[in-house]
Amino acid sequence: MAMWFVRLGLLGSALALAVCRASGAYVIQNAFPTLGFTNPVCITSPPGETNRLFIVEKKGKIVVIPNLASPSRSIFMDISNSSQVISAADSNVGGEEGLLGMAFHPGYATNGYFYLFYSGTATTTAGSGRHDILSRFQVSAGDVNQGNAASEVRYIVQYDEQNNHNAGDLHFGPDGYLYVSLGDEGGANDSQHNSQKITNDFFSAIMRIDVDKRAGSLAPHAHPSALPSLTSYAVPSDNPYVGVTSFNGFPIVDTSRIRTEFWAVGMRNPWRFTFDPVSGELLLGHVGQDSTEWVDVVTKGFNSGWNFFEGNTQLGVPPAGMVRTPPLIQYAHTTSRKCIIGGVVYRGSRMAALYGSYLYADYVSGEIWALRHTGTNVTSNTVILTDSTTKWTAFGTDPRNGDVLVAAARGGTTSTIERITASPAIAPLALGIADFRVIGTNVRITATSGVPSGSFYLVGSPNLSVPWSNWGTLSTNSFDSSGAATVTNAFDPALGQKFYILKLP
Repeated sequence: MAMWFVRLGLLGSALALAVCRASGAYVIQNAFPTLGFTNPVCITSPPGETNRLFIVEKKGKIVVIPNLASPSRSIFMDISNSSQVISAADSNVGGEEGLLGMAFHPGYATNGYFYLFYSGTATTTAGSGRHDILSRFQVSAGDVNQGNAASEVRYIVQYDEQNNHNAGDLHFGPDGYLYVSLGDEGGANDSQHNSQKITNDFFSAIMRIDVDKRAGSLAPHAHPSALPSLTSYAVPSDNPYVGVTSFNGFPIVDTSRIRTEFWAVGMRNPWRFTFDPVSGELLLGHVGQDSTEWVDVVTKGFNSGWNFFEGNTQLGVPPAGMVRTPPLIQYAHTTSRKCIIGGVVYRGSRMAALYGSYLYADYVSGEIWALRHTGTNVTSNTVILTDSTTKWTAFGTDPRNGDVLVAAARGGTTSTIERITASPAIAPLALGIADFRVIGTNVRITATSGVPSGSFYLVGSPNLSVPWSNWGTLSTNSFDSSGAATVTNAFDPALGQKFYILKLP
């Protein structure tokens, strides 16, 4: 990463200009040095809250940090016994069973509802043993830091023949509906034959359901074994498979078996996804099999193509009627890169260079990337830090300032929650500013020596004592084919001075 730094001082009619080139780096720091965790897989907070953080541990416990200003650990709820969670051993940080996802209802402050996805033991007509379970719980009436395990209302109880590819991430979208990621049931090469089915079971998809049963939403179709109640939730009427009579070009004989809950299909193991809090875009880290990891931008009716495709790698001849959406980006397996961990879009205030970037990781290599895109056009995709000793499992944000937090899984109770921070190193060097002037109430900066057709960001601050990582982003711009650019920004003449930085991703 690089940047050009410009200081503008208005002293009467005089114009003072100083230019330097700066470079920066990112580091991780233990966000809560006195706290340890066991296989964390989810970091979340109730909507609107700024002082509590919840950490979901795969073995069945939900940890709450009641006061981020003075961090301490307490157990919000434990379902490791009451709901018979199948949990991996403490040392097995790579297991895919257990408590996997948590989401707070948008109205949590008044209704106290939260939702969990976990693998547990149950008995349905499909069999006894491992099931994927989606349930609603409620906070205890007398203690905001205590969940009520006895309040469970099960929405879906799906028999699962394999122990992997359970996905299980949960988020409420900007539309207020609950989105749930479902793996293909596990095994290699879609051995359970779920990936291109919408009339089978609750696998290989992103679901979108209406937990509030709004007017106009529809009752879900009956399922022979997986749906214990048809009254727990509803299906939004604009879900893509409502009312369809064919899929992938083939007619559907019995439309009453369509899983109208599905929003997107063709999923292998959609391990973690997120909604950009600004754009509302759904970004997904999609775990591949033999060769490829990828990031999807998921929209209504999206089909990732598994198992005819692994990312953009074709594995078989797809149905003529299948419409696949290619990945936003993908990367090939190497000796270390083998398992993508979907992340979050940074919308915090302390690292302007990362603002709007989608941060994601690889579980094996320990790399963390910052990805920028406009539509399907990727403008940058850069590794910002690497810790090869750490197994990243999930991303979240600090509700106080939007800092990116990453769960680092280790054996026993020694897992940590890490914070990504900027560690800038600034060295003076005149470079790249062809012209800089005030024109009326505007500042015009003409830059050279940029990245041809690449992007850069203009940030500013009226106070040089503020760390540059906290300066506000003013605009996003592009260099032309020769690496030159001109950017104009409104300037308040009443200011005594203004500082600007042109930053490369």
